Amino acid sequence: MKKKSYEITRELRYYQEGFRSCNVYVLTCFDSEVVFDPSLGTDSIDQKYPVSKLIATHAHYDHIGRVNEWKSEYPAVPFLMHGGDIPMLGDADLNASILFGRPGTFPKPDRVLNEGDVIELDSRYYLDVLNTPGHTMGSSCFIINRREDHTDRPVAVISGDTLFDRGWGRTDFATGDDALMRGSLRRLYRVLSKLPEGMPVCPGHSSITNASDACRFLAFMGFAD
Repeated sequence: MKKKSYEITRELRYYQEGFRSCNVYVLTCFDSEVVFDPSLGTDSIDQKYPVSKLIATHAHYDHIGRVNEWKSEYPAVPFLMHGGDIPMLGDADLNASILFGRPGTFPKPDRVLNEGDVIELDSRYYLDVLNTPGHTMGSSCFIINRREDHTDRPVAVISGDTLFDRGWGRTDFATGDDALMRGSLRRLYRVLSKLPEGMPVCPGHSSITNASDACRFLAFMGFAD
């Protein structure tokens, strides 16, 4: 059964997964779609175009819980994730699936992402990869960019469990690190402060925020230095 989607921008929408309330984002490109954090299965997402990529912000179960289903139905669709979380995929303790009562393992990514990578999605859209360790070692954020009128324009930031609306991800799970998280939040402040104030910032859980409000929160919490 298809889940209800919520529009963020003209090309970006999200679905709310019910078990652990993970946000699943879908970017509609020119003639394909990209799914971020595939914790919903193929039967839950209304595909306007064929899915061309599955991208994970990190390797916790509540964010990649249905990637096996996607890969089984669409084996040619690549799964992308930062290399820092690869050890978690084959370990139900590390990927936290055992904590949710659904112990499982997941496939290694078809493409390993690294800090600074640029992921070309099509002639119009691309992603900038920011490795933001803290919640997990491989946690990453993605800046979605659109080429328009010979100008590159940022569309949104997918922030995963690194940055929420007025909060950030816990660091007491396996591979979490509080000092690294604080460094990542300082970095995100610097990045977001240079982006349009109203640009959506899309976390792994809870409500959507924007660059201005996120910067205001991060500054209040002492991450603006």
